[in-house]
Amino acid sequence: MAIVYIAQSPLMQEWGGDVGISKFLYKVGLAEDTAKAAVEELNAEGYAGHKDWQLIGEKPTEMDAAALLARVSERQKMIDPLYYPKIKGAKDIVKLEQRKVEANLVIKRTMEGRDSKIPKLKPADMAAYILDSLG
Repeated sequence: MAIVYIAQSPLMQEWGGDVGISKFLYKVGLAEDTAKAAVEELNAEGYAGHKDWQLIGEKPTEMDAAALLARVSERQKMIDPLYYPKIKGAKDIVKLEQRKVEANLVIKRTMEGRDSKIPKLKPADMAAYILDSLG
């Protein structure tokens, strides 16, 4: 069974904030073995021009790589590597909107009967939002 994983690069997020895309940029990938090994491979090859990738979420899946990319692009905004050559052809970088993630967390907490204050977002919250949107 394959594993969908979400990784972040702090340097890429800083770059995204500096150029005005978003600081909430994440890589969505599919690993055949383990997500941790896949992220180590990203760092070894310098994926999207960065070598500081960190695993922030994972989930088993039955999808293949093409289906995963199609599903992600339907539900999240993808960064076009043609417009941003700094990411070196990476087609699976997702841009999240902070307000949508916060709203999702508030709704979940309200439905569970918990406090519905807007939470301070953590990388794990962002990964959970992406993974939940994949179904």
